[in-house]
Amino acid sequence: MTRQLFGIEGLACAGCARGLERRLAALPGVRSAGVHYLTASALIDWDGTQTTPEALAAATAVAGYRMVPRHRPEEISAAMGREIHRLGIRLAVAVFAGMWSMVPALVIYFTDLPPGTAWALALTSGIFAVPVVFWAGLGILWMAWRSIRLRAPGMDLLISLGALAAFVASLWSLAQGRAEVWFDTATMLITLLLFGRLVDTATRRGAVDALRAMEEASPEVALVEEAGRWIARPCAGIAPGTPIAVEAGAPVSMDGVVRRGESRINRAVLTGESALVPVGVGMRVEAGALNLGRRLILSTDRAFGDRDIDRMGGAIALEIARRGTRANPAEIWAARLSLAIPALAVLTVALALALGLGAETALLRGLTLLVAVCPCALSIALPLAQMRAAAMGASVGLRLRDPDAFATLAHLRSIVFDKTGTLTTGRLRVAEVQPVAGMTPAGLLMLAARAETGISHPIARAILAAHGGEVGPGGQRLPRGAEALDEAGRRIAIGTAPQHDPLGRSWLTVSREGEEVGRIALEDSPDPAAADLLRGLRAEGIDLQMATGDGVSAAMALAARLGLPAAAVSSGCTPLGKAELLRSLPGPVAFVGDGVNDGPALAAADCGISVEGAHSAAAQTAALVVTAGGLSQVGVAIRLSRRMVRIARQNLWLALAYNALMIPAAALGLIGPALAAAAMLASSVSVVLNSQRFARISTRRAGADPHTPVTCRPGIVIG
Repeated sequence: MTRQLFGIEGLACAGCARGLERRLAALPGVRSAGVHYLTASALIDWDGTQTTPEALAAATAVAGYRMVPRHRPEEISAAMGREIHRLGIRLAVAVFAGMWSMVPALVIYFTDLPPGTAWALALTSGIFAVPVVFWAGLGILWMAWRSIRLRAPGMDLLISLGALAAFVASLWSLAQGRAEVWFDTATMLITLLLFGRLVDTATRRGAVDALRAMEEASPEVALVEEAGRWIARPCAGIAPGTPIAVEAGAPVSMDGVVRRGESRINRAVLTGESALVPVGVGMRVEAGALNLGRRLILSTDRAFGDRDIDRMGGAIALEIARRGTRANPAEIWAARLSLAIPALAVLTVALALALGLGAETALLRGLTLLVAVCPCALSIALPLAQMRAAAMGASVGLRLRDPDAFATLAHLRSIVFDKTGTLTTGRLRVAEVQPVAGMTPAGLLMLAARAETGISHPIARAILAAHGGEVGPGGQRLPRGAEALDEAGRRIAIGTAPQHDPLGRSWLTVSREGEEVGRIALEDSPDPAAADLLRGLRAEGIDLQMATGDGVSAAMALAARLGLPAAAVSSGCTPLGKAELLRSLPGPVAFVGDGVNDGPALAAADCGISVEGAHSAAAQTAALVVTAGGLSQVGVAIRLSRRMVRIARQNLWLALAYNALMIPAAALGLIGPALAAAAMLASSVSVVLNSQRFARISTRRAGADPHTPVTCRPGIVIG
């Protein structure tokens, strides 16, 4: 079997993404196909003996799209930027011309005018509607035609049917000398969908930017030896087997094997594990790791673009494409109505003719039904709920990047937490002080603080915080620690201790004039909100898991403090291992993380959540970003999602109820143009008003009194 990730050019419709997915999956030898609308990508598994990439590309071309080898993220982002610009111009034209189309229509609806004046105003409304429908809405009409060819009807087709029917019915009315027109309905439909398409494209660009952030997490130059000197050269031109140097304190730029030198590296970017890992000759080091010891000479073993961190970016793209494009309830109903409404209109015309009402009356009833059964309320039912949820989320420190993924939190069954920086603070603290005989703990901390004063490093900050401040003029950072002189001129040094700790803590040795005077243990403390959050989620029946790159002892120690059973802990996880864990759990499943190494899991989850202070690559990959309020906001997000889904469902039923009433009324000729317009407006207003019911949302922490309101921001009381 062959698996490849392709780019799909021209993909701008969620329904068409699903249609293309079905068409590709039906080809001989194709085991699975996932087409993801947001990133315009297709992940296909196929048997090379039964089909070829050329056959896949041909099937894609028949559907109206172009299959290309995978774009680089910056190329996709630039293309989407151009699409956003194009949509912005078309939306501006739709708003401007649509406004002037609506004004004459409103005058006709609500004033008593002479027939000639009313007809002239109706014609003016139609003139301004032409650029909206046939220029600004041209892309929508084209996507509607494509959806018919793919047998994947959706919102584009439903909006196109409504807009064209309103336009044709209005022309019919004008030709009969009447002033009852629906041009404003056509312009409103196009404008609403263009606005939604603009927001959607911006979301798609954000998903692609996650891959760009992943690439930017490692440096792009490396030190190559030339004529006896180490010269910085672009990583893209360095071949495997080339010796490179990594200075002490610098990040590693290329994957390779150590040829000379010994050091300690921090691999937190790749694994999430913050502990220092000793490396020496013959050991492998990955790009993105931080060299915190001495200079290392590496022999590169992978080309730029094929490094572990590059593959991690590719893993994110694979995970995003694997899950395909989800259909939301509004799209499902839009697909059904886009098939049912034309059929009902034809049936209405046939029944009217059978009853002997005449061709003109029969056609007018059919057109009236197409216009009256307006998808306005349906098209805004979900977007309005999502926009209100996004606004309320922003007020309490939550940024919704993928509203559809955010909606899965309402039905959450499992949630996986990263450890370091997520369930913990990510900040080291002194956990234990062990002075030798004759030395007090306070005295040992004072000596350590003297060596760490004036140094910007997590260890230095932890020791100075434990001592209570700086001591002396300042110390000097060494490849393996720090040093300073005491008042008597004696040398004080701090280094790492090769000591195993069952609790997963890191130990430092403190020496004076080469003689050890004590040891200090450092640990990463749990987030203060973690225990309450986990307790509340467990009470709601959600399966809780912790996945970490740390060792067993550190992971189990934290789990015990947070009340997690050993069976819920996965230690020593690789980034791809975390993604595999998600697929083994009952869904919908969420993942909460903060680092570059969490990217594949954040992409694989039904809803990825990045916590406050997360790496930019994690924040770009996540569907939900916590910008303020800490870990407890995860519980707030779940409650907000449930409220959003409930409001969206109510909006959907309001829109469907309107259509259920309009179908028989229009078919039987019980409503005229003015009443149809008023009913359509009332339907949209009901959806808008219902979406305002986000005014009060509970942001209480799990376990708090359910009747206690909480003030989250000045002037915003939520409870």
